[in-house]
Amino acid sequence: MKNKTKNVITKALTVLVTLIITAIATSKLALLPQLVEIYSKIGLLPYMRALGIMELIFLAAFLWGQTRKIGLLLFTGYFGGAMAVELSHGTFFIVPAMILIFIWTTAYLYDESIFRTERKQMSKPSTTIL
Repeated sequence: MKNKTKNVITKALTVLVTLIITAIATSKLALLPQLVEIYSKIGLLPYMRALGIMELIFLAAFLWGQTRKIGLLLFTGYFGGAMAVELSHGTFFIVPAMILIFIWTTAYLYDESIFRTERKQMSKPSTTIL
């Protein structure tokens, strides 16, 4: 992929992720009635505002280049947990999965090495006898 095309796609996905996470987080902070109903049913209403604040903190970590890896890790755990809650209550887990796919794709476009494991080969200890 050409560098200019990659940059445009990366920036577009970054804006999309930012808008989605910000909208979700502010809805939780504003105690949107639809969310209050859902969170009451699953027993998470007391934590709704805290979850919104966490999303904004994770987003800030993800957007800042020096903390992108930790932001990715935090988002992965957060939305993985969201999928688990959705599955345990018989609801549709695709929304958190899609958000997580957008986040992973954005992270990959910023830095492909995030998803690579590079093992350094250790040198063998010397076997010379004194």
